Amino acid sequence: MNLVNPSMFKSIFAVPADIVDKHIRLANEHQLKVLLWILRNSPDSPDINAMCKALKIKREDADDYLQYWVLTGVISSDGKEPVQSRTVKEEIKPIDPKAPAEIIKLPEIQLEAPSKPSSAEILKRIDESPEIGHLFNEAQIKLGKTIGYDGQCTLLLLHDHYGLPTEVLFMLIEYCVSVGKTNYGYIETVGKDWGNKEIDTLEKAADRIASLKNANSIWKEVASTAGLNNPRPTTKQASLISKWNKEFCYGADIIYLAYEEMANHTGKLNFNYMDKILTTWYQAGVKSSSDIDALKSMMQNK
Repeated sequence: MNLVNPSMFKSIFAVPADIVDKHIRLANEHQLKVLLWILRNSPDSPDINAMCKALKIKREDADDYLQYWVLTGVISSDGKEPVQSRTVKEEIKPIDPKAPAEIIKLPEIQLEAPSKPSSAEILKRIDESPEIGHLFNEAQIKLGKTIGYDGQCTLLLLHDHYGLPTEVLFMLIEYCVSVGKTNYGYIETVGKDWGNKEIDTLEKAADRIASLKNANSIWKEVASTAGLNNPRPTTKQASLISKWNKEFCYGADIIYLAYEEMANHTGKLNFNYMDKILTTWYQAGVKSSSDIDALKSMMQNK
């Protein structure tokens, strides 16, 4: 068994055992490096700029790495705790029994969005479920960046509240990376859409990704013909394009004609208006551009 060379102990500094016990498995190499540098050089008043120069890292990356230690309580940040999302609950006023029944109004009941977990709750989830730790680690690899508090909250929301298994989340992240959208807002939007559509298996996820890529390809062709600068549709727009293509069997040529009709009437991009046009054409049995001309002639005659 190899032992540490005794000469290495001529100069030492303290590393709390609690940090090693709790975080050696959870923190990544960059997070550990910045903490070790701070403990060695400036534990009382960290010089972040000096640390960035010594470790040859960017300031924004250093802030991201340090966020893990702030959220876990190892490093204090001016004594401030991470800001948690709050929900405002409407106060229910007592009902006056003498008031006429017709004027009594109860407050509307609104479903509260799930609140963000605290950093302590996230660590507890990791300890209770190795699957969550694996999810965070794999997501970091796929995204090519360290996942901070916001990223962890996003993945836990999609996993715990929207019911997306880890393997489905991996496919979702890979799709977002493939289209160049790796911000957590976009990942959350796509994930919520998948959760609402109950895309909870690998087969369903693969089918959904194929549908999204097909919609992206169709719209890219339409946008190129129309001279638009937004070649990639939003999640909602992609769902409409998939409907036009799969249910109505319309390709980019017919969808472009609907775009022209929409532009002539509204002067701006309106997918809902295009949906009404294409739905009308589908119900009228339109299958080609000549059918559209015939339908227009018939309506003008009427």
